[in-house]
Amino acid sequence: MNALKQAELVAEVWPGAALRSARRLTGGVSAQVYALEVAHSSGALAQVVVREHAPVESHYTAELEFDLLKALHSLDLPVPQPILFDARCTLAATPFVIMAAIPGSSVIPTGEAFEYIDEMASQLFRIHQAPIQNLPALPSRLDPLPEVFEYLPTAAEWGGLKARLGALTDTGFKGAPCLLHGDYWAQNLLWEQGRITGVLDWEDAAIGDPLSDVAGASVELRYLFGREGMQRFIAAYSALSSVDPTRLALWQVYVAAAAQHFMSTWQLAPADEAHRRRHALASLHDAEARLGD
Repeated sequence: MNALKQAELVAEVWPGAALRSARRLTGGVSAQVYALEVAHSSGALAQVVVREHAPVESHYTAELEFDLLKALHSLDLPVPQPILFDARCTLAATPFVIMAAIPGSSVIPTGEAFEYIDEMASQLFRIHQAPIQNLPALPSRLDPLPEVFEYLPTAAEWGGLKARLGALTDTGFKGAPCLLHGDYWAQNLLWEQGRITGVLDWEDAAIGDPLSDVAGASVELRYLFGREGMQRFIAAYSALSSVDPTRLALWQVYVAAAAQHFMSTWQLAPADEAHRRRHALASLHDAEARLGD
């Protein structure tokens, strides 16, 4: 969306308002995201975010994003307040959602990492406790098998893990399904003074097994803070909710295998990709060892 289109959008959505500034936000590959400052005719300034969906087939449409954010905001979860969605493609090449901006930073101070990790676990637990009756229709995420076999490395050293997984039966989640964020990691969180002010990017939201979220967050934290950070997150979540270590290991196999499978599409710098691959494979080895206990 170029500057002219952004100015047209502002004028159409808020008659009499003008675009003061705009900047492209980084961090995602599934959408183009812009922060706009809008000057209303009253003189008031507003900060909004425009999320322009990528031109690919996806269940996560602009309408679904708007409906989900609206429902989550009504539950007092720290999500952006949606303002409108537009699927006409007259002001942008693809459908988009406009939402209120949330103040905060995604940076976790190194010296305070454990405190932030504990707060991440607490916020994820609160998400998992949210009522799901009035949410829009979301995909189910209940079983790491059989999809995991598409992602496991092909090297011979992983033959034992494949055989162990192939021998498992009835691995579907048997508990009460809950709301899942689906991509709960540091870059999707905003912080102020050690508290989470925003949980962003709900495009992988689902209903299902909470340990899929715990596994995803723990592997992501390993990239940032090593195995110690991963273990701290699991311990903090386990203090709030029962965690089946075998089931968590299954989901960590799924997350780590999928990460190394898709990582080349994440547009990472070569050194960052190599770092993440090492930790993803280490997570895979650790999860395999726990499955053998």
